[in-house]
Amino acid sequence: MNSDLAPTYKRMFGDYWILWYSISNSYSVINSDFELLLDTYLTSKTQTEFSNSISNYISVSDSLNLSETIHNYLKDCNNPYSLPNISSETLDTSHRNISKYYLFGTKRILIHYSSELVLKTVHPAIAHYCKKHTEAPDVIFDIFLKHNNLHLFKNGKLLSCVPKREYHHMQGKFIMHLLCSLHHKTEQDWIGTLHGSAITDGNTSILFVGKSGKGKSTLSALLATNGFELLADDVSPLLSENEHIYYNPSSISIKKGAFELLQPLVNNFDNLPIVEFNATKGQLKYMPCAKPKYNHYPCGAIMLVNYQPQSETIIEPISIKHVLETIIEDSWLSPNPKHAQQFLDWLQKVKLYQVTYSNTDCVSSEISTLFKQLNHEN
Repeated sequence: MNSDLAPTYKRMFGDYWILWYSISNSYSVINSDFELLLDTYLTSKTQTEFSNSISNYISVSDSLNLSETIHNYLKDCNNPYSLPNISSETLDTSHRNISKYYLFGTKRILIHYSSELVLKTVHPAIAHYCKKHTEAPDVIFDIFLKHNNLHLFKNGKLLSCVPKREYHHMQGKFIMHLLCSLHHKTEQDWIGTLHGSAITDGNTSILFVGKSGKGKSTLSALLATNGFELLADDVSPLLSENEHIYYNPSSISIKKGAFELLQPLVNNFDNLPIVEFNATKGQLKYMPCAKPKYNHYPCGAIMLVNYQPQSETIIEPISIKHVLETIIEDSWLSPNPKHAQQFLDWLQKVKLYQVTYSNTDCVSSEISTLFKQLNHEN
């Protein structure tokens, strides 16, 4: 009845459909029954035609209510996507109170911070790359707080200006542009930056996802002490050109609840400084890891992490609904229709699992077995 509201792409995954709406750059997961009703609604020219099409199942009065429900669903899915407003404010170098110089391979990065608090938004995760200033930087970032807004500049150009309570948006923008600098890419080259941690065995990678506190970073740290390599923690960038996950140099952020578990497993864990940024995050330690052999790897599986004390280690298939609902909330996904189609294609290629665990040795062994299976299949 209003085909203008129809999804741009739709793809079937088992019992579910994923729909992508270009006007809103949003993904929706629906079951097969609702998809059939939605398709019937969109192909019906009138309310009467829609009611007749489903008359064997639903009364006319109920079909009117259903029609309204579907229309409201489609309206919600088609709220126009808009880029964040960026002010025209110019760089104020008087905020350069703290300066740090970082060396990522051959790439030289200089970051100016306005205060110790602002420093904590970025520096702890990349502190292991901090060096004494020796040569002119390739890239200069400025991060400062002004009028309760966090500003992010790159080479004098404003990239982000957000209220300080939304500091995570600035962090995401910074990581994106740091990755662009390190991998010689532009923001338009990426399918997205996925909220998850990627581990590689040197051949392929597994993306670990999960809500905060479910143990994905802790599991990544455990695996990094058991012969695997950290490809990316928390922000895993997916490139359009080859659909590989790329290296993110950030350290693994470890919450206080995992200190006791990791202390005997990680060399010099006690010497890692404790960082306290705010009450919500609590005490954190940032665990640096060696850079993997290559800058990027294909992804063989997405794994939803579920740490449960005293549980057995169980790796089992999981639906796309649970995986996508976990990934989407805190990820950035490109609004480019080509990238949206690639993202759906990529999701259909990877295996989907959930791991429930408590025993660290057992979970490392099970994931090692899974890596072997993924490599054999590929």
